[in-house]
Amino acid sequence: MTRKKKQRSFVGQFLTLESDKPTKEELLLDPTSRESLKKKALEQKKKKKSVYQKELDKKQEEKDQAAKVQSAKGGRLADKIRANAKAKTNESESENKQADS
Repeated sequence: MTRKKKQRSFVGQFLTLESDKPTKEELLLDPTSRESLKKKALEQKKKKKSVYQKELDKKQEEKDQAAKVQSAKGGRLADKIRANAKAKTNESESENKQADS
């Protein structure tokens, strides 16, 4: 005699009525539904840039980097410190010249 496996007879037999099921428009309006999230992800998906656009972005990034370096050195306090350091070096050079003569 062979043994038969128990069969789960009620699996998948719970049918939802068509009126209970939300329409696609309702699902898209709900911000937490899978359909609306999927639609947003498709809209926000990165698109490949053209070679021309990549080159423009690269040049713009270089300009931004150069401007950043220039602005990093600026500032009133930094200018004061540089001026004081320059004055000190000028004084020390003049003292050295006077000592040599």
